[in-house]
Amino acid sequence: MLLFIFELDAKLGKQAIAELFSIRTDSNNIPNVYFGIFPVIVTKATGCLVATLAFYIFAPHFFIKQKAKMNMNELTCGLDFGTSNSIISLTDNATQKEVFSYRASSILYFPDTNEMTYYVGKEAHDKYIEENMTGRLLKSVKTLLRQDKFLSTWIFGKRMTPDQLVTCIIRHLKEKAEAFTGTEITDVVLGRPAIFSEDVKQENLAVSRLTLAAHNAGFRNIKLQLEPIAAALSYEQRLDHSENVLVADLGGGTSDFTIMNLSPDKVRKEDRKDDIIAHGGVYIGGDLFDSEIMWYKVTPHLGRGVKYQSYDKEIEVPSILYRELKNWERTFMLKESKLRRSMDNYYHLSGNNPKIDNVRVLIDNNYVFSLFKGIEQSKINLSDGKDTTIDFEKETISIHEPFTPDEFATIIERHTTAIEQYICQLLETSKYSASDIDSVFITGGSSLVIPVREILFRIFGKDKIRTGNTFNSVAYGLSLSYRKR
Repeated sequence: MLLFIFELDAKLGKQAIAELFSIRTDSNNIPNVYFGIFPVIVTKATGCLVATLAFYIFAPHFFIKQKAKMNMNELTCGLDFGTSNSIISLTDNATQKEVFSYRASSILYFPDTNEMTYYVGKEAHDKYIEENMTGRLLKSVKTLLRQDKFLSTWIFGKRMTPDQLVTCIIRHLKEKAEAFTGTEITDVVLGRPAIFSEDVKQENLAVSRLTLAAHNAGFRNIKLQLEPIAAALSYEQRLDHSENVLVADLGGGTSDFTIMNLSPDKVRKEDRKDDIIAHGGVYIGGDLFDSEIMWYKVTPHLGRGVKYQSYDKEIEVPSILYRELKNWERTFMLKESKLRRSMDNYYHLSGNNPKIDNVRVLIDNNYVFSLFKGIEQSKINLSDGKDTTIDFEKETISIHEPFTPDEFATIIERHTTAIEQYICQLLETSKYSASDIDSVFITGGSSLVIPVREILFRIFGKDKIRTGNTFNSVAYGLSLSYRKR
């Protein structure tokens, strides 16, 4: 045994220990584990701190181990790039247990500077607010992947393609995971929706752009897996018997479904194609629900429906600007648009109606993002089945709109009907009935939406519904999809 005795000033004690063991010198950041591993005797005498540390001769091996890089041959990486949220997951290849995950909202912020810097997730949101909502904020960039007409956008003098925007988010996730492992991650299973587009050209374009984005983020070996199948593999870890399962991955941009035979005997099976009974999806998700709330519940506070005087007639203010407001990702273009300038005329023609002034204030001060955050929060609140309000206050805008679960169900009814019809069609095509499905595993943020859940209750019965980690099931399942030999 080696014995070290230090006589240290109380304020410098931790720093000296940190320097001795080559760990971070910020005394606030020295983890308690370093002081809990060895016997420590602390006494105070004559204004000095006398610290006696006794530790075994193999103690240096402990600290070396803490610095060692993790062996990526023992881990598998799954990455779920989503419309609203993106998650990266690392799983132990031997135990099939997840050892690391990191989630960020899929938003990008580019400050208005000469340098092409960017922020992702919460950092993007906070920086955007800190910079007084100047610069360029982007969300739902996943929806750009399939748009063959969208070739690029200019961000402060730099041309950015859809795949380059996606690369920013994927790289951010990759760097977070590499900070955990201490080594480069080159292999990944990348999630993709059951369907990007019914148009073959757009489908192939989306897949190509997504793969290119992952490659440019630094991944070298990229495998694609359908997101609902990944969710199924995640659920399979819980089973002790064989089941025919319908997996519903209900996200921000799409609602994807897979019918698959799962069994604990198959968890190590590499090729699962024969177990997939049917899969598909529709372009309906949480973002679409938010836009409907904006239209029906919020735009009347912004002047939709207001009439103005034209000669001897009263005419309703054109709704085209309000339709643009439904699509948050495009609203940054409104500030300098003819539509925005036309609202000045309508404001005066309507007798200075304060509701039309609201929309001017909203657009001129880049408050649309903050408004949509309030809308999203009201949607989340409704998941409890209780009445809520849509609250938003900025300068002269004051919105406190009551919102009930029944109203929400009515507003999104045509979309939930489309989801229900698709599920029934999927069952019919696969020649399966609802009674042939043993369980229904639901995941994704929109799985919390009550009208969506009620579809599944009606078709399959409430007792068959299974839930898991709302946001992480797909990423974990993706990491399970990578079988290392």
